This record gives sequence, C-alpha cells and structure tokens, in this order.
Amino acid sequence: MTAVNSERLRAVWENELERLELDVIAVERLLRGLHSAPLDPWKPVAALDSMPADLAVRARQLLARQQLAAQDLASALESARNQITFTARVIHITGRMQPGPVYFDREA
Repeated sequence: MTAVNSERLRAVWENELERLELDVIAVERLLRGLHSAPLDPWKPVAALDSMPADLAVRARQLLARQQLAAQDLASALESARNQITFTARVIHITGRMQPGPVYFDREA
C-alpha cells in the first residue's frame, strides 16, 4: 500500500471513529438529561480496508463506552417503563389523573 493510500485509509478510519464517538456522546448527554443535536444514523463506509493497528486502542475504548451507554440506556428505559406502569395503576385505582404540579416560592 502506498503512503498516500495509507494516509487516506487512516483518515477515513479516524473519521468513522469520530462519527461513532459523536453517537456515544449524544447518548451520554441524553442519559445526563442534557440535549444534543440529532445525528444521522451511522452507516459504515462500504469498502473499508483493515483498520490501522494503532487505532485499535481507540476503537476498543469507544466500544467500551458504547456498551456502557447501551446498558445505562436500557436501565433508564426500564425505569421509565416502571414509572409509566405505576402511574397507570394509580390512575386506574383512583379513577382520576394525579393533580398537576404544585409550585411554591421558597424565598417568600
């Protein structure tokens, strides 16, 4: 492989890893209750040669972050489902919706 092709391949892989990292950052922000810009779904480049060996560490670290974010997201979704189920039971038992939020001025 020529030096130019090698550099191009490295640049493509770095770009792909950055795109994947942006997806992980978006999920991490969501889990912290922060907003993030919507991203287009990641689609791998069609004909991509082997990853340069020195990028493997970064790829493994990114994979670990993806797996942790996926576990945290699954836990958050389960918690939300439980809350929805509980709320539905309260509404069913009481026959009415819970009252709206109550606001008070702590400083007054």
